[in-house]
Amino acid sequence: MPIFEYQCRECKKTFETLVFGNQEVTCPMCKGKNVKKLMSAFSHSSDGKFTSSAGPGCGSCSATSCGPS
Repeated sequence: MPIFEYQCRECKKTFETLVFGNQEVTCPMCKGKNVKKLMSAFSHSSDGKFTSSAGPGCGSCSATSCGPS
């Protein structure tokens, strides 16, 4: 069950959702169906530390925990 990141073209909300098969994706904020899939960076754990594939300061979200410690 892949998790994809989307942005609503109507209200501009960015969100993640589980997608099953050809399931239609709707915005959780405005229920709009005009959404675009975003390119998401993945991370992996090595020696207990998470590393983003986008590197530090990727700017793709407002999270403060994805960069190097």
